[in-house]
Amino acid sequence: MPHAFLNKRNEPILVAPLDERHEDGLARMYLAYEPRNSFWGLPPIQDDACRQWVEGMIADGVNLLALSFDAGVVGHAGLFPMDEGACEMLVVVSPRFQNQGIGTQLARCAVQVSHEIGFCRIWLSIEANNLRARHVFRKCGFEYLAQQDPTGVEMAMEVCGYHGPSDLPVSEIMTREVLTVYQEMPCRAAIKIFLSQPVGALPVVDGHDKVIGIVSQTDLILPANANKRVRDIMTRRVVTVEQRCPVTKVIGLFNARRIRCIPVLDEREKLVGVVGRKDILAYYHEHL
Repeated sequence: MPHAFLNKRNEPILVAPLDERHEDGLARMYLAYEPRNSFWGLPPIQDDACRQWVEGMIADGVNLLALSFDAGVVGHAGLFPMDEGACEMLVVVSPRFQNQGIGTQLARCAVQVSHEIGFCRIWLSIEANNLRARHVFRKCGFEYLAQQDPTGVEMAMEVCGYHGPSDLPVSEIMTREVLTVYQEMPCRAAIKIFLSQPVGALPVVDGHDKVIGIVSQTDLILPANANKRVRDIMTRRVVTVEQRCPVTKVIGLFNARRIRCIPVLDEREKLVGVVGRKDILAYYHEHL
């Protein structure tokens, strides 16, 4: 925390814990919610009742906000303690900002926070016809409970079995044997590497192993590019991370930038590895 990402409109969104500065903004989000009384009778229709409901959530729960730089508070996730180490989760996104990936990011951050706090189980209830919310929670790892009401469904996640990457440094999961190219290399030589090796992008390095660009398979799709040199088509503004960077930040970069792989540098800014989405999935497969 905080966690920044780009929504599906490429607008920056920040997920952060609720603080006093944004309490009024949270209340305004629910007061402006249309239609009121739309999910399990919430938000309350009467303004006073709505404000009291928000104040109760602030007092009783652990609250995360999704913040837009233009619109302020656009989403809310709350964790509310129950008996025996369990908590109830609520995730709400302002109607104007729904279907943009904000609810998924809020839910994932809330699961991570509940794990760090020490909750053993997360429970939630949603209306049966809210297919979008059901899809989001299933994607985040929630399972349906056995008995369901025709009007609503209950879902739960066993947090004790959830082990997020926490502060694991990216050096623990990165690929150390990195294929690289030089800026003067003909693109035809880069094409041969892509055809013979299972890689989606190649870092471009100088004579001191410092990253000066990156070239992907997509860069070489145009026929005219085959006769150029790597320097002519490479992306020069490269997203990189230092080898001590936590994996959670790398995941955030993948979500926000929609890139295939990220070069990993040492303290001298020299290339020591590369991390891709498959490296993270391999870690999950081995440890979760």
